[in-house]
Amino acid sequence: MPSIDQLPAATAAADTDELAVSQGGVLRRATRAQVVAGLQPRIAVSTGALLGRVSNGVGAPEAIALGSGLALQSGQLSARPAMPPFGSLPAGVTPNPLDLVAVGQGGQGAAVPYAQFMAGLAGLPQIDGSGLTVLPAGATRARRISDVALDAVAVESFGAVGDGQTDDTAAFVAAVASGRPVRLGPKTYVVNGQFTIAAADVVMLGTPGLSVLHRASQSGNGAWISIQAPGFRATGVVFDAGGSAIGVDSWGVLVTSACTSASFEQCVFRNSAGATLGCGLVFLASDPAIAAHVVSDCEFSGNAVHGVWVQACPGVAVRGCRAHDNAQYGICVDYNDPTFRAKARLIQVIGCTAWNNVRGIAIGNFNQTNTGIASWGNANPDALTVLVANNLCHDNSLYGIAASGRGLLLQDNVTVGNGSAANGGAGILANISYSRVAGNMITGASLFGIDCGGSIYSEISGNFVDSAVNGINCGGSLGVRVTGNSLTNCTGWAVLVANVETDALGNNFGIACSMVTIGDNAVTMTSTSAGGVRLCDGASNVIVARNEFVGINGAVVGNCLWAATDSVVIEDNRWNATPRFICNPSTSGGLQQVVFPDIADCVMITAAPAGVQSMISNYQAMTQGQVGFVRVTAGGHGYTHAAVAIGGTGTGAAATAVISNGAIIGVVVTAPGANYGAVGASVPVTISGDGTGAAATGYASVPLPDERQLRLRCNQAVTFARAGSVPAQENWTLADLTVPAFGDVDWAVAWGTWRAVRATH
Repeated sequence: MPSIDQLPAATAAADTDELAVSQGGVLRRATRAQVVAGLQPRIAVSTGALLGRVSNGVGAPEAIALGSGLALQSGQLSARPAMPPFGSLPAGVTPNPLDLVAVGQGGQGAAVPYAQFMAGLAGLPQIDGSGLTVLPAGATRARRISDVALDAVAVESFGAVGDGQTDDTAAFVAAVASGRPVRLGPKTYVVNGQFTIAAADVVMLGTPGLSVLHRASQSGNGAWISIQAPGFRATGVVFDAGGSAIGVDSWGVLVTSACTSASFEQCVFRNSAGATLGCGLVFLASDPAIAAHVVSDCEFSGNAVHGVWVQACPGVAVRGCRAHDNAQYGICVDYNDPTFRAKARLIQVIGCTAWNNVRGIAIGNFNQTNTGIASWGNANPDALTVLVANNLCHDNSLYGIAASGRGLLLQDNVTVGNGSAANGGAGILANISYSRVAGNMITGASLFGIDCGGSIYSEISGNFVDSAVNGINCGGSLGVRVTGNSLTNCTGWAVLVANVETDALGNNFGIACSMVTIGDNAVTMTSTSAGGVRLCDGASNVIVARNEFVGINGAVVGNCLWAATDSVVIEDNRWNATPRFICNPSTSGGLQQVVFPDIADCVMITAAPAGVQSMISNYQAMTQGQVGFVRVTAGGHGYTHAAVAIGGTGTGAAATAVISNGAIIGVVVTAPGANYGAVGASVPVTISGDGTGAAATGYASVPLPDERQLRLRCNQAVTFARAGSVPAQENWTLADLTVPAFGDVDWAVAWGTWRAVRATH
């Protein structure tokens, strides 16, 4: 038999090919398929494992796991390179969000994007980042986060909860004591009284309208929050004093005289209770020390007395605030010091809005003695150098703005719908001295647009008053100028002047009216009953000049001026731009009488066949035979009460005396009576009482005022009678004066008589 090497080589092999095999000592043949039939066709190995033997001895293949640093991928076993030392790596740049960061996770190396890595830090507890530094945008120096955090500390860091139920008072005490600004969240914190802030320069920072300090209880009266530190600031904090449920009469937030610089911005002061102390924010008296307090963009509402009360604390600015629904005054600047030393001065109230209070803005008061029992007047003003400008006061029940003091400027304010005709209210009440009320807009049906009665050497100018009963009242004033105002739709009088002014309770201001100028005003009269200027009870030394009266809807020229006085200068006034009036004589009381408008300087006579025996004004004609006024000629002394008796030929006249400091300063005619004589005739008056020395004289109608001038243009020859004329008509001829046709005669009054001073023809 040939050997294997001697056999020819096969070109291919198939499973049907046969091979020689020995089976039991017998040579047999078998196909290739039979020979390999018992072999394993596949090997099962897990991913990432190698085929091999882990156990000792012969056996089936076993999986071998890859160790650390090895990787099997696509049938290739490879080793990962070792991480080189960081010092040998090239310098990198600031990672971007997609750059990978190497981390070990579950014993394995891994990589996560940089953004994902940094975001995960926020979820890790007890991470102290206080040592990290930050550089605010625009800054030049980085600071540690811990230092930045100390710029303002959250009150929660001291244990506050801010759920509106938990007492957070202790937390606030601790936060304030930290010496850092205290930050409040948009929560309600319960802070009970009394809470005293004495630490220097405390700052509270809240979220406007949402960060609320609420008082749930208080032990004792006094202030809820008392600020006794030299400096204090609050921004965006609602101070809710809790209302009547607290059960005490107390201030809300009280700034004491120890605090010289307080600032409140975007704060709210509400629900302070108590009939005496229930004010939202109060600045206690510090005069003569000057403070630097600012209240800006704040709100005051629902307080039992005033919204904000500035006492004699010089240097307070209230700007852009809102005061509404307070039981007394929205914004009050006032102090009662019976020694007359401490004053409310150097104060500004600018750009505020006040509504639904008794008085929107109140400056000073009318209490002459500054004691509990008032003696009314302005001899001792408690408000000095105060600016009230650009405010809007509407729908307050009595006054929009009420001001009393010296050196006040009330300018460019708007008042709408304050007070009423029934309660004696006004858009602006100004009992002032050496002050100015200018450029204000007053609308609404109050009793007065501007009530400046009892004022001294002040100016009421450039105001616009619409629809009040009486536009401007300047009665009982001394040296006051009412000039350049526009007065329209007044149902009573555009300008009203009483000799002595009293308040609603009958208390007088101790001044008899004198040296009042009513000039250059524009008066629009819009009904038959509407009046222009009225002077009452003998107001003296009054000028009525250069006023423009316009009448519509049946208004009459006779109502332009009613002057119950013999002491008035009347010149250059106009009615509907009319240069002169035609006034022909008619028979009255047996006299040929010319009746001319009280404001007229020039009239024309077109027909006077029987001449002229009397020349009187419309008001004199209207009041003939009545007692027009009573002039006090001696005030006397020692009076606490007095009675006035009017004698003469007439009946029915009555009057009352006005007393100030024991003297009679005026007499008010309460009933004019009738039949007391010819125009200008004197009427005897007797004053009795517990004092001595008072004397007075009454007048039938009113006498002609000295230096009253009237030019008569005669369209035909007119004879002016001398003998029997009433009032007397004197001339240089000492006989009747005949003015030829187309001639003029100028008359002037001296000692109650007409005197012809010149005639032309």
